[in-house]
Amino acid sequence: MLRTESRPSPQSSVLSPQSSLQYLDSLQGSGIRPGLGRIRALLRALGRPERAYPSIIVAGTNGKGSTSATLASILNASGYRTGHYTSPHLVDIRERWTIAGAAIDDATLVESIERLRRAAEKTSIEPTYFEVLTIVAFIAFAIAECEVVVLEVGMGGRLDATNVVRPLAALITPIGLDHTEYLGNTITKIAGEKAGVIHRGAIALTSNGDPRVLKVLHRRAAKFGSPLIVVDSEHDTPLRGAFQRRNAALAVRAAEELMAKLPRITRESIERGVAETRWRGRLERMTIGDKDVWIDGGHNAHAARAIASFIDEEVARPRTLVFGIMRDKDVREVVDILFPLFDDVVLTEPYPPRSMSVDELRELAPNATADAEPKRAIERALASDARSVFIAGSLYLAGAAIEQLEQRRADQ
Repeated sequence: MLRTESRPSPQSSVLSPQSSLQYLDSLQGSGIRPGLGRIRALLRALGRPERAYPSIIVAGTNGKGSTSATLASILNASGYRTGHYTSPHLVDIRERWTIAGAAIDDATLVESIERLRRAAEKTSIEPTYFEVLTIVAFIAFAIAECEVVVLEVGMGGRLDATNVVRPLAALITPIGLDHTEYLGNTITKIAGEKAGVIHRGAIALTSNGDPRVLKVLHRRAAKFGSPLIVVDSEHDTPLRGAFQRRNAALAVRAAEELMAKLPRITRESIERGVAETRWRGRLERMTIGDKDVWIDGGHNAHAARAIASFIDEEVARPRTLVFGIMRDKDVREVVDILFPLFDDVVLTEPYPPRSMSVDELRELAPNATADAEPKRAIERALASDARSVFIAGSLYLAGAAIEQLEQRRADQ
């Protein structure tokens, strides 16, 4: 149904992006309410926009963002009009929805939000914030006449709002302990939730090496008659960090497996797509004055371990860390991994009240300095004698840092 009205309606011209985005903002306190009933009912009311194109879904604890970005870049390089849905955004909410490699335009965004809002009012369904963002993606990609879509799972997999599609391929990046209050407190339980994105007819691929995880994924894939492809190789990528080469390899193998279904994919387009991949806030480097500034989400122990060797080998001393983290993460373990790598640490609070307070963090690092305001904490680090400033612990902090430092450079 949505394909028959593929261009924004005249109503879009009288609605502003600001008013539509305010509607999204009003749902930020809706919380996490697991279950797919609400989103399925709304999608039915909207005419099933998620069925207007084939989809590929990417789940995992870490690396799913860069893996999905690499695969979307490959598909764009192959000549497919590709939609890419990801979360969270770093600076601008429009980053969550890209079409043919560019952030969503205002007209498509407004039309998508308004269609969703009308459906929610008509059905008297109150969706969560993430459900709304996901439905907006489905509508926007249909309006834009995307030929294929890459969906990054928000949390888990089985009950995630993205898991209403029947994908061409399901990719699962490395799994670790995260969101344990919702997904379970063991690796096998979390793997079971992530495995929920594997459906009948989907090509199943993973870069996991943990036998406990692989056992769960093999069982789910076998249930639906699909072999599980385990990718343990690496592939060159412009994204920094050895772990990114593993993420790139997973995306490349997925593209190779999809050649039969998406015949415009070629070896050349795969290599070009990988080379053109951009993914901000992951070991991103900026030069501010005489300092190298590195920005990375680094928001859980698995991610911290992945970037630790890079810091040790590539980030010049003396080093200062600006650190803030959400209180529901494995904070002690992240602190134990990262803090010994730095000469100084500045603590901050990127997203109160969800972030751990600087007073609580000081109990773990009594010698650290602190400023609850991220902007001041970053400026303090930039004013220090450090050769390198590393900003990590949360994607909220990474986004704030990118915005602040880009403005700083523009003002110079």
